[in-house]
Amino acid sequence: MHQEVKHALVASKNLPNFQRNGNASMVLNYIVEHMEPELDEWSQLEYANIVKRVGRNRLYLTHVDPELLKRKAAHIGEGSGIVSSVKAVQELEEVEFSKVLLLDPSAPEPLAPEDAANYEWLLFGGILGDDPPQDRTQYLRKLGYARRHLGPVQMTTDTAVIVSKEVIENQIPLDKLAYVDRPEIKLGKKETAELPFRYLVNPETGEPQLPEGLIELLKKSNDISLV
Repeated sequence: MHQEVKHALVASKNLPNFQRNGNASMVLNYIVEHMEPELDEWSQLEYANIVKRVGRNRLYLTHVDPELLKRKAAHIGEGSGIVSSVKAVQELEEVEFSKVLLLDPSAPEPLAPEDAANYEWLLFGGILGDDPPQDRTQYLRKLGYARRHLGPVQMTTDTAVIVSKEVIENQIPLDKLAYVDRPEIKLGKKETAELPFRYLVNPETGEPQLPEGLIELLKKSNDISLV
């Protein structure tokens, strides 16, 4: 077992627990199976946003070398609270198969608050979304985990994790959350960019909940494309 994963599993025992439908409290962790060939800036911002929302030592990145993270910026690097391993999810011995729930757009049933009673690990494919979707979650589906979906519209990885946290930990049904689909982001006086995903709405501003730094990244990419 990878040392970083072992360390975080021990550390997670000291994390605050949450009540699951009146049953004994348990710790929920989130696994993102990173499926991109690189760990680019967009992915880094999403993973940093996940840690910010779920807490330290609760986000596990598989297929990501811990040494690679150490060379990244502080928001995902050493000390960020992200646990990483070069192994795939099915190779992590401490992750019990029956306690894993895969979030899969093609699943027959939606994620529900009642699922909190049965699972300890929520599994996501760490994919920069294609438009239209290309069903790259099929690799994880073949592993045979129990599955749930988050609705008909594709979400970014960080949004999927945050939505799942709201449903499982805060016991809010999917249809009670506020979303915005394909938001248009202003990049300059005349330039805008449409993000082809579903996002949660910030209740204070009414704007989509985006990772910190994403608008700046979009502006930088837009400046490059105009050169």
